[in-house]
Amino acid sequence: MPSPADEEAHQLSYLQKHLANILSLLAEPVEGEGEESLVLTMDRFEHLGFLIQFGDKGSEGSSLSQFAPFFANSDPDMPAVAVPAAQVHEWILQNIAYTLENISERNSPKDNGLPNSSDQDVAMTDACTSSIKASPSARGPSFIEGISKTSLVKQASDFKGSSVKVLNCHDSVIYVLAPLRYATVYGCSDATIVLGAVGKAVRVEHCERVHVIIAAKRVCIANCRECVFFLGVNQRPLMVGDNHKLQVAPYNTFYSQLEEHMTEVGIEATVNRWDEPLALGMVDPHDSLSHPAGVSDVQAESATCLDADQFTNFLIPNWFGGESPGSTKVNPFPLPDAYLASRNRNEKNLGEIKQLLKEAPLEENRKRELSSALHVYFKDWLYASGNIRQLYCLQGD
Repeated sequence: MPSPADEEAHQLSYLQKHLANILSLLAEPVEGEGEESLVLTMDRFEHLGFLIQFGDKGSEGSSLSQFAPFFANSDPDMPAVAVPAAQVHEWILQNIAYTLENISERNSPKDNGLPNSSDQDVAMTDACTSSIKASPSARGPSFIEGISKTSLVKQASDFKGSSVKVLNCHDSVIYVLAPLRYATVYGCSDATIVLGAVGKAVRVEHCERVHVIIAAKRVCIANCRECVFFLGVNQRPLMVGDNHKLQVAPYNTFYSQLEEHMTEVGIEATVNRWDEPLALGMVDPHDSLSHPAGVSDVQAESATCLDADQFTNFLIPNWFGGESPGSTKVNPFPLPDAYLASRNRNEKNLGEIKQLLKEAPLEENRKRELSSALHVYFKDWLYASGNIRQLYCLQGD
């Protein structure tokens, strides 16, 4: 498992490699001067905030443009003058180079067998005004790794630090019901993962056929296949790398302390940009095993919205029984009309079916036959849909 510093260096190197393509998507040509004269307006420059964030821990609310020398002193009452994309490119590359050098210096004592107190779990995007460097964290990340064919629940009391990494979990249901700053989901398949409230960023990478339920400020999805993301996010979901057949849907669950945790980490329930995925960059054939040899770079694939008729609520069990300590009783993120109507229609249909079965004039032996048939079909549906994973928690040890 790479160290946090190694992981940060890898992420920065990836950004360094693809920065030119990213800027070309954001930049605009100067009228009459051709494609070589690309410029970035301040509004478009702010889109880079999906990838990089400047400032110390307390300056999270500052806009990215306030740290760029070419926009820092712009008059708020006047539109800022667009700057050449080449100038932005050079400035960001310079900061990345500074940071990679700092990471190398932090790692060098460790290579000699000496402890390194500054090697903390950090996100690539935390930065100061002179370089994109790590913000300190009191403790390292918690790991949930190698879970298979079971259910696992973790609450706030189970975490010593402010980040979690869910790694290589398969055919399972993972509940992370805690307020955190960062979360990473990596290398998981055929699983359902619930992330409580993540105040900085969630990264989901190299996953297949997973359902991820996320309440977070921002999310980045990279190199995933056939996954569904149920999102309550304050910023547009970012899609990078070689993604295929991804779907996004509105947030679909709650637990008793969810709103308390969201308030603690600064997530707003009134803002949900789940349906605005943004695909950035190009897919490099050398970075993708599935990309045919000899094919030039192609635009990164975005995600489609889950059909409202397929939308269902996800129920988080009351794991420890008794009165729940929190105040959240419903999903805090408002549902769009189509999804709300679908949910209400499903609930109505279920109620009508229950009533019909209850009032059916059947003899006892016929009722038993009907009950047996329903159980068989329900079991088949559980396995076909993958929802059988949600019942692992009911199995004995």
